[in-house]
Amino acid sequence: MFAIKITLDVFVLSGIVLGFFALGFMIRKKQIKGLKKKIFELEKEMLNNHADILELQRSKALLEQNLQASKIPVIPLNPAKDEGGDKLSDKALRK
Repeated sequence: MFAIKITLDVFVLSGIVLGFFALGFMIRKKQIKGLKKKIFELEKEMLNNHADILELQRSKALLEQNLQASKIPVIPLNPAKDEGGDKLSDKALRK
């Protein structure tokens, strides 16, 4: 039978294992750094979006306040519902 003898020193084997461990650790560290950078950018974007929303709400409130303070009559586009309109829509009551 053919047999291949491989002799491997314990110190060489431990060096190889330690080297691959260090390589894996460095790769994972780089991945984590990239993910943290992406999270930071997303948080920054969310804060900017929330600031824009708050600015729009502030300007809307200011416009509504100026509209209420002005003496110009304003006619609403959507008329308010009144209770009298329901009575007229019933055909039995009109006859």
